[in-house]
Amino acid sequence: MSCTAEEIAEKRRIAIERLNARKNKNVNQTNQHKGPTSAADRSVAGEPQPVTSNKNPLTISSFYGNNASNAGKAASTNKTFPGKTQPYARPVQKSTPAKLAPVFIRAVTCSCSMISETRFIVETDGFNEQMIEEFKKIPSKNYVPESKKWTFELKDYNLLQERILTLNPHVVLAPIPVFVMREFASGPQPKPSRVCLNAIEPSLTSSLLEFQKEGVAFAIEKGGRVLIADEMGLGKTYQAIAVADFYQQDWPLLICSTASTRDVWASKMRQLLPHLPVHHIAILNSGQDFIGDCRVLISSYSQMERCAEKLTERGFGMLIFDESHTLKNFKAKCTTVALELAKRARRVVLLSGTPALSRPVELFTQLQMLDGRFCNFKEYSTRYCAGKQTNFGWNAMGQSNLAELNLLLARKFMIRRTKEDVLSELTEKNREAVVLDPSYLWTSKGLEDDMNCFANDYSQSKGRQRDEILIKFYSTTAEAKAPAVCAYLKQVLKEKKKFIVFAHHHCMLDAIGKSFSKQKVDYIRIDGTTRSDLRASLIERFQTKDSCRAAVLSLKACNAGITLTAAQLVLFAELDWNPSTLAQAESRAHRIGQMDTVTVRYLLAKKTADDIIWGMLQKKQKTLTKAGLCNEDFSDASHAQAASDAGNIEPFLQKTIASPGGSKAGTLDSFVQRSKPTTIQQPTKVEERLIEPDVQTKESNLSGFLDHDEDDDELAGLQL
Repeated sequence: MSCTAEEIAEKRRIAIERLNARKNKNVNQTNQHKGPTSAADRSVAGEPQPVTSNKNPLTISSFYGNNASNAGKAASTNKTFPGKTQPYARPVQKSTPAKLAPVFIRAVTCSCSMISETRFIVETDGFNEQMIEEFKKIPSKNYVPESKKWTFELKDYNLLQERILTLNPHVVLAPIPVFVMREFASGPQPKPSRVCLNAIEPSLTSSLLEFQKEGVAFAIEKGGRVLIADEMGLGKTYQAIAVADFYQQDWPLLICSTASTRDVWASKMRQLLPHLPVHHIAILNSGQDFIGDCRVLISSYSQMERCAEKLTERGFGMLIFDESHTLKNFKAKCTTVALELAKRARRVVLLSGTPALSRPVELFTQLQMLDGRFCNFKEYSTRYCAGKQTNFGWNAMGQSNLAELNLLLARKFMIRRTKEDVLSELTEKNREAVVLDPSYLWTSKGLEDDMNCFANDYSQSKGRQRDEILIKFYSTTAEAKAPAVCAYLKQVLKEKKKFIVFAHHHCMLDAIGKSFSKQKVDYIRIDGTTRSDLRASLIERFQTKDSCRAAVLSLKACNAGITLTAAQLVLFAELDWNPSTLAQAESRAHRIGQMDTVTVRYLLAKKTADDIIWGMLQKKQKTLTKAGLCNEDFSDASHAQAASDAGNIEPFLQKTIASPGGSKAGTLDSFVQRSKPTTIQQPTKVEERLIEPDVQTKESNLSGFLDHDEDDDELAGLQL
């Protein structure tokens, strides 16, 4: 409990008075015990004066000799001389005053973080009256009653530090890190000039939309070391090629992407830069390929890792890393090679619609590629990942100060536009969650018992064991859902529209393919086993042929790098661990070039792993949204019951909050309300369901992620 200054002063005065009183009492007792010691005192007291001789004064050295040890021994043992005035007498022990019990005062900590380019917020973990008085003296003070927090202008930061320092140790200020202050010290930055666009290929510049031109100008203003993090489908490839054209004097250029998009990059380079000779563009397919004097080399991440020495010797002056979140693991060899290449290059452009798939720590390696002197890992993780030392080492799997991180990224490294920002140039997107017909799920009693056992084991387990159970639960769910998914797709085929189906497990992909073949449906299938040289022709077939009705795609192999705007319906037969993966997959159809409204449907099954993963996705999405790295909201999906054999669709579009004693949190019961059939309502538009930024900042209780989430890619990549 904290005390005021007056209370502390009063306690100190009382303690001093008690101490002085004890000292005076001890002095009086000692004087009474000793009696008078000087000649004058003795005469006053009536005592006889001792007879002394001037010739042989009695001293310790003359009586015992010069041996100090003997003198000390005699002083402690001889008792023949009466009186207390003898020099060898035992000294009187002084009594020490009793120590006062220490008063423990809890210190109040003030944590500062940026909330805009010119203001910072102070969050306290307690109350101190003097601290509040000092806050009120700051000229730019502003108190927010709703959050009970104080904000100040950045120009008054030093003044606040000086005032709080006078209250130490009762009030402690946790300052804003130096690397953050260094970026915001200059105040708001003006918008970058677009004059630089005149130096870019005219045909390319004319093909750019207004927000894309703004992205190119921002990248050039940052010296060609930038993270373009526009949402999927907003033309990051066009912007990167425009930036590369501006910095042609720094070529040779190395473009690293996924294996499935190397040909797409080569095609775009030839299309958008017609002045570039075709033979100056090369694709690295193996370690034996001769790169020669090519001006542009396109490689996959795996080939970059295998040919690290060759690429380093070539000395690329400019790098483009497509899907740069692939480099999130700083322990991976691929990331190590990319960091080394980035140190030697003058320009580095990172492209990713999802820079961090789950946590802020995944951004660090990408920021290091752009500016290796920005800050070290300890500083970054302590500030933005709630980094702390544990019994198992340094833990940086959390999240903290996300609003400040979002500001810092936008100011120094990253430009990001969402589809809502450029909605006037894009079509709408509606998201729905469809609960599959349970009559197709539980075809046997044994399967239902297995699912119940997995659910119980998961709820009672922890740590790594829990992850392993969820993986098996996820795999078994695919087998259980396959008949229900195929039954639902049979109804979708009656709509006579092109659509995309995403799935993860081979058993699900195979079941869907067999169902389409049985119904004689013309479709394409692309998964991890499809050769890269065949993908382009399959995509072209789906885009151009009206007879090709469906595209069956692997969720991991086809969530990025392809355009399927011929479809207006996207279906997810299975979920994924990360919301960013699903958002990427949705954008295969909802992107520039799409002329109609896109509908996205998630096919969910109750009492399966979907109960767990659906809730997990929304928790992760909230954290990424707060950091400005994900603007999708999976909780806004309208909900409906899948069609039965009779063809009746029972809508369950109204979402409710699970009440105590009702549905369990984290299950589909929390999102679906069973009610009587009603008239089908039109799903609410995406732009009308956006969460306001000030509302997002009020959500202080962010749940954690799945334990050991750093293994998400390994877990989700298993073929079970």
